[in-house]
Amino acid sequence: MPRSTRRRPTRTRRGRPHKYGRPSKVVALTLPIEVIEALRASHSDLGWAVVKLVEKAGGRAARPAAADFQLVEVGAGASLIVVDPASIERLPAVQIVPLSDHEAFLALAPGRGMADLEIAVVDQMERLRAGTPERRAAERLRQQLRAWRKDSRLTFESRSIILVTRNK
Repeated sequence: MPRSTRRRPTRTRRGRPHKYGRPSKVVALTLPIEVIEALRASHSDLGWAVVKLVEKAGGRAARPAAADFQLVEVGAGASLIVVDPASIERLPAVQIVPLSDHEAFLALAPGRGMADLEIAVVDQMERLRAGTPERRAAERLRQQLRAWRKDSRLTFESRSIILVTRNK
């Protein structure tokens, strides 16, 4: 029988994760059309294009350090496993669903659960060369998943999500 997550996550936050992985504020800007077009060439979301531009320029908007893998509360004591997609670019049989440039949650096929996720990570580790950054990240994820699984305060429950993609 699947188990459900009940423990408070390492980072307590209710609702949807922040768009940029940190607090943000709505602002209105008037920009020349050619600037808007140039920004859209960088990213279809103008906000993301501006953030990327500032971060690339080495501005103070650089993202704060965060854990590569964490539980993020999404309400009613339930949490998602959220990863930094730069740490884990792909896992067999696992969809990495981006929330921002620095946060994504893991989605498995219907009927798959925590054991399947751990096996996918172990399989990935076997494919990667020892000592590479990708292998070290997979090892850290494996250790974190194991720690969560052994934590008696946590239970796990598989749920289905509906992922809608827009055709280009």
